[in-house]
Amino acid sequence: MKNYLKYDDTQVFKYDNLILAVIYTIGHILIAMTCNRIITGATLDMAAADAFIEPIINGFWFYFLLVFLKRIIIEKIDSTSINFLDSKRIGIYLAILYTFGHIFIAMTCNRLLTGAPLNLAAIDAIVEPIINGFWFYLLFEVFNAYKFKIQTSAAGRSSKNPSPSSMQTSKFAPINNKKNLD
Repeated sequence: MKNYLKYDDTQVFKYDNLILAVIYTIGHILIAMTCNRIITGATLDMAAADAFIEPIINGFWFYFLLVFLKRIIIEKIDSTSINFLDSKRIGIYLAILYTFGHIFIAMTCNRLLTGAPLNLAAIDAIVEPIINGFWFYLLFEVFNAYKFKIQTSAAGRSSKNPSPSSMQTSKFAPINNKKNLD
């Protein structure tokens, strides 16, 4: 088999990014529950329900925004003669619109699920994403430092000339990634 077809040389799926996403998601849910519980005084079960339901609704809002509203917004911008609006900047307009919608959805879910007063639901809808932003940054930096450490410790080695200690058979790898090939 040709060298360029070896599984080791081709990263079809980056497990490190999947692991990072899973860790981030778990942390995001815990942060959402904690913020809701501390800010609004919601019970743990209602805070947990809000931490799961609200992101799902926001996912649909995100999809609706990209699939339906994006085209309408671009058409409206292109048909107006307002100088400071440009359809080439649609990304920032969608981000702003998404953020306002996200806050509204978060407030509404919090209010309906936990019965929190509107002012506390609004505070939670603003504070929790800020904390999650810091969580994302912290996790990203720690993970990148770990990856850098691993890469520098493996400097000089490649998949064509790996060290014997790094030659492990993956449970997920195709058969051509086995240790003892003829």
